[in-house]
Amino acid sequence: MLFERFPLNTIHPDLADSPAVLTAYAREEVGSVADDGGRWAVLILPGGGYGVVAPAEGEPVALAFLAAGMQAFALEYSVAPARWPQAFLEAAASLAFLRKNAARYGVDPHRIAVCGFSAGGHLAGCLCNLWSDPLIQQRLGLAPTDVRPDAGVLCYPVISAALSAQGSTCPSLLGEDWRASGHVELSLETSVSAVNPPAFLWCTWEDGSVPMENTLAYAHALRREGVPFDLHVFQHGPHAMGLATPDCARDQEHHNARAAGWHPLCVSWLRALEPELPR
Repeated sequence: MLFERFPLNTIHPDLADSPAVLTAYAREEVGSVADDGGRWAVLILPGGGYGVVAPAEGEPVALAFLAAGMQAFALEYSVAPARWPQAFLEAAASLAFLRKNAARYGVDPHRIAVCGFSAGGHLAGCLCNLWSDPLIQQRLGLAPTDVRPDAGVLCYPVISAALSAQGSTCPSLLGEDWRASGHVELSLETSVSAVNPPAFLWCTWEDGSVPMENTLAYAHALRREGVPFDLHVFQHGPHAMGLATPDCARDQEHHNARAAGWHPLCVSWLRALEPELPR
């Protein structure tokens, strides 16, 4: 296995002050049938309310995608006191790095997915919605085609400020005066467009921290714009389940065999997607 750690300040010169780190979990080429240059790469963005980066939603998830034959990369992005758009720029630079190095990892450059959990799901949704934002080119010199995900996997994501305002995510991302920040587009149900990539969405009915209405609002916006998606709402399970397997679960409540079905469903969904033509 190729296990590599890349400080973001070595990936992009305009992130020289970034403490973020991208970790690669990748299969080496051994001459197998799968070594045809057509693998998926998955950029994983753990949750943590933009205040921490949750370990259980990083490496265990990366190893699960790796076991499924996909190259996995987990990003420890900047959190508070860093504010918007720091983590967004780090995620964009990381995705551009994967696309630039696709051949090295045996990846199809048009099969790069972003997978985020909770606040990391919000960050993944930002990439899916705002990949053409001029901010990326202004701050990083990257073209929209460099940073656009080919698929988005949003796991119990924070989507709407109106539905998640009771938590710490908005203040951590935008500061205590976040209501006056003017960043309407970061309430992601408002900024979905017809050029969003296809999405895989899952959450639980019982989630009391980030209500399932967040996921449903995003699905409704995708439907409105004609963007295809898979949507799975499992009845049982609290917030922050990760894989919902014993390897991820902090306690028995976070281990749920039915909710754990999201990952094989996601893998089969990704495999069924045809590579998109460059935009």
